[in-house]
Amino acid sequence: MTTGGPFAEIARALARARLPHALIGGHAVNAWAEPRFTADIDLTVVAQAEAIARFRVELEAIGYRVTGEVGRELPSGPDFVRFARAAEDPPLDVQVAKTRFQEEVVRRARVAGDGLCIATAEDLVVLKLIANRVKDQLDLHNLLALDALDWAYVDKWAVEWGVADRLERLRMASS
Repeated sequence: MTTGGPFAEIARALARARLPHALIGGHAVNAWAEPRFTADIDLTVVAQAEAIARFRVELEAIGYRVTGEVGRELPSGPDFVRFARAAEDPPLDVQVAKTRFQEEVVRRARVAGDGLCIATAEDLVVLKLIANRVKDQLDLHNLLALDALDWAYVDKWAVEWGVADRLERLRMASS
């Protein structure tokens, strides 16, 4: 993953806002497997409305603005916020953890060289199984090729999210 640029700036804004987070999506997969193009930066954060507000102030200080928001009126704060800056910078999509699994993704994330915490390969497998888009299939193929995945962990969450059948089909296709 590229260090510096928007990643380092976002990491500093997250630290100043004291916001537990995990980079998910294409950029996180790129940290673990063969890189592919991705148009946005995806984060999951564990936060209530006040923490999201602090993060918003930090991002506004470095030129980001809110371009979309879902669930702002909820007592716990928004479910999703999209931030954008200059055209050459990728948009930042922030989803607020609302499930036990999302909280676990953030708890297990590992710090990268740029200061962002990156979701584990196992958590990305589960997230990609859940999303199940065409681009997720390529990501899954690359992630499943990694050595030493914690299959018990992946199996547990695949069952809980009702995607164990997808995982089994992928495993059969990979063998």
